[in-house]
Amino acid sequence: MGLIPLNFALELLTKYYLRKKTLTYALMRQKKEIKREASPFNPSKISLSNPKLLLWLGAIIVVTYVSFSPVLKNNFVNWDDNAYVFENPHLNKPLPEAIRYFFGPNYFIGNYIPLTMLTYAIEHKASGLKPEFYHMINLFFHLLNVILVFSFIYLLSGRKALVAGMVSLFFGIHPMHVESVAWVSELKDVQYTFFFLAGLIVYYKYLEKRIGPDKKNSFKFLAFAFLLFILSVLSKPAAIIFPLVLLLLDFYTQRKFDKLVWMEKIPFFILSIIFGFLAIQSQKADRLLHEDYAFSQKLFFASHSFISYLVKFILPTNLSLFSPYPTLIKGHLPTPYYLAPALVILLVFGVYKTLKHSRLVAFGFLFFAINLILVLQFISIGDAIMADRYTYIPYVGLLFMVAMGFDSLYQSNHIKLNAYKPYVVTLLVVFVLSCFYLTFTRCKIWKNQDTIATDLLNKFPDDRLALNNKGFLLSVQGRYEESIKLYERAIQLKKDYSMAYINLMDAYLALNNYNNALSTIDTAIKHVPNNFNLITKKAYLLFRQQNYSEAVKLYKASIVLEKNNISAYSNLAECYYMMKEYAKSINTLNLALARDPSNFMLLNSKGYVLFVQGKFELAVKFFKASLNVKPDYTTASVNLSDC
Repeated sequence: MGLIPLNFALELLTKYYLRKKTLTYALMRQKKEIKREASPFNPSKISLSNPKLLLWLGAIIVVTYVSFSPVLKNNFVNWDDNAYVFENPHLNKPLPEAIRYFFGPNYFIGNYIPLTMLTYAIEHKASGLKPEFYHMINLFFHLLNVILVFSFIYLLSGRKALVAGMVSLFFGIHPMHVESVAWVSELKDVQYTFFFLAGLIVYYKYLEKRIGPDKKNSFKFLAFAFLLFILSVLSKPAAIIFPLVLLLLDFYTQRKFDKLVWMEKIPFFILSIIFGFLAIQSQKADRLLHEDYAFSQKLFFASHSFISYLVKFILPTNLSLFSPYPTLIKGHLPTPYYLAPALVILLVFGVYKTLKHSRLVAFGFLFFAINLILVLQFISIGDAIMADRYTYIPYVGLLFMVAMGFDSLYQSNHIKLNAYKPYVVTLLVVFVLSCFYLTFTRCKIWKNQDTIATDLLNKFPDDRLALNNKGFLLSVQGRYEESIKLYERAIQLKKDYSMAYINLMDAYLALNNYNNALSTIDTAIKHVPNNFNLITKKAYLLFRQQNYSEAVKLYKASIVLEKNNISAYSNLAECYYMMKEYAKSINTLNLALARDPSNFMLLNSKGYVLFVQGKFELAVKFFKASLNVKPDYTTASVNLSDC
């Protein structure tokens, strides 16, 4: 595309859109006959069930599947997969109880995603902890999304098969989408997208009905779109921008912005506000919101990230699971960050100027921007300034814009442009092959924790998170001396980095170096005095030293800071047990079970305390309850046998 002079491209688009009207432009005249733009097929006869379209779509699905096929051999990684799946005790709950828990006021890593968590629970019931099954479900959702993108763009483009094919193909194999598919923890991304895209298709059908003779039945499509929006936002909070995208569709189809347009969006915006509030509360609950930077700096971050996402759309290289904030140089950001806002302003001005020719460029640009706005770190969440997965839906807008331009060129007989066709087609083929190769190889980086940690540290050798992550991997491998060096480097970069302190303490404990472990945790608490994780860790260290009375004090303090700290309840109960204060141990376990009644370890612990007291019949009841939740829990099975 870059080989075509800009004036030629604009001239072509101007003539193209003035000469012909697509279905979407016809929507502006709601009381007149629908006029559709010419397409490779007759839109009055060709539907999405046409064999030629299905064959083309089938080929795209096969290419997408092959490009992502390495993920089916991948394992879990300890980047959130542990909290969501393989260390999540709530997946062991009976399904009715799991539904009540996930749809209750419970968050997972700063997210309220009950429908996604329910999907994990169903996966767990179906396969246990076989990673290939979880990867298969992620890939299955991605393939469904390819189909939905094809369908949506086919309608939006005026039933242009070439445009729909291009957009769905690049959506399917773009390397920036690997993270959303290859990471088990990003089931929420592919799942919310499924309902999001389905909602857009249904809303487009609603717009079609509004200009036809059957207006009375049009609102059932609007109601169905609202239902899909609910399912989407229950899968991931990012879906709250759905009503803005609906307004964008109204804009693109040149629908008159009358009272009805705004009235019909009211339920959508109300739901967005509710789930937006829930999203903020969940982030606060897990302490993921932070204000380390001034708002003026955040403007530079947002602008730089925006431009970076555009660049990676064309050059998807140097991809990474994690992109850290920039290091200040004498209190200042690197130069590219100061230049980024000017580039964004020029870009916005250029897009605005295209409106006198058509709404295509503005629609594609705004679709990209609206779906990206929540993750540009105006509100700082987590430690990453940007992430590949954030482009999963936004790139659809850019792809649509480019594909429409390519279709214009391909269908054109313009003398000046004909000479460029071979070059553009060649460039397109090269880009397809490049995306396929990069996606295939990037999927292999997600093979296991070792490949992820090594890749991250190679890209960011001086980033605290990369150092801590690699250090944790070395600890798992028993290479504690090496891991200690990495933890210490991470702490030097951020004095209040609690996770690195915890991992450093665990490494010292593994080496039976209690003095360094205690001094490490004391230093950590000085820098982060009210961190319940650190306090819980110090209590555990004192417990290991059999200083039960002091451990009890700290466990209690930890529970005050975090009421749902189940491990603190469990360990506090164990302290009381070691002190032979069985009644207090039982009371503590009861408090924990009130918050998590299906926790098989708590049930077993209560059974064991009752067993020690000689209350065998009661003990049997709790051992059986533990095994009902987790039938393969050997400890409870042995205890039941003894009882």
